Amino acid sequence: ASKLNRSQSTISYAISRLQEQFKIPLLELKGRKAHLTEAGKALLADAEPLLTGFRALEHRAASLAAGGESEIHLSVDSVYPDDRLFAIFAEVAHLFPHVCLKLHRGTLLSSVHEFANYGADLCIVGTPANEYLIKPILDIRMKAVAKADHPLASGKRQLTRMDLVQCLAVIIEGTTGSDPRRQPHAPLQRRLAVTSIESAIAAVRSGMCFGWLPVYRIGPYLESGELVGLRLPMGSERVARMFLVRRDVDSSSREKNVLADLLGA
Repeated sequence: ASKLNRSQSTISYAISRLQEQFKIPLLELKGRKAHLTEAGKALLADAEPLLTGFRALEHRAASLAAGGESEIHLSVDSVYPDDRLFAIFAEVAHLFPHVCLKLHRGTLLSSVHEFANYGADLCIVGTPANEYLIKPILDIRMKAVAKADHPLASGKRQLTRMDLVQCLAVIIEGTTGSDPRRQPHAPLQRRLAVTSIESAIAAVRSGMCFGWLPVYRIGPYLESGELVGLRLPMGSERVARMFLVRRDVDSSSREKNVLADLLGA
């Protein structure tokens, strides 16, 4: 009664009503103290998730009443590291448990397309279009690699452009927008187009082609010697720069601002 700021008689009446409804004793007196019966313990355990849900509902209603967000839509290029992304999501979920994060992932995304077609509030893209309010947040190392027994990897000499164009290269293409983007390549390059990094890695591991792949995703294959870096005079490594783009830069939404800060940290 003291904890709930109610009178003792009010609490006693509420407990009596509960016991009448359930038709079983929920409390028993032992000396001067009341203790839960075994049935009371079992029913309390069942009720706890419901009570937690009602508390969350109250918090969400209070946040919405104060102008808070109920949903935030994000579009994130698939080259952005999963562990970093979901660690940020976990922190946001802890800070704002009432907010639902909706994620769209794709390859070589266009923020203009994501804002228009997916209702994104925040975008992480590799090649911003015409935005001027952007922030570079991460550089991804891309390395030219092939399987250890591939013709390009077997020689000791430095490779030439002619060596490359005579072999098949895997090229990652975007999956959204009317004008899909793709990895840079020589005009005459024989190429296999795929729409995901996972497919590009699998294609190179098969031995049929070479390609520029994110180093953090192929680290184990480089360490084991299954994949090797190609000897190029220039361009053996590239940098894919990730940019954070916001739909509304002047947003007063605390949730969006915190998420943008975490993504841009």
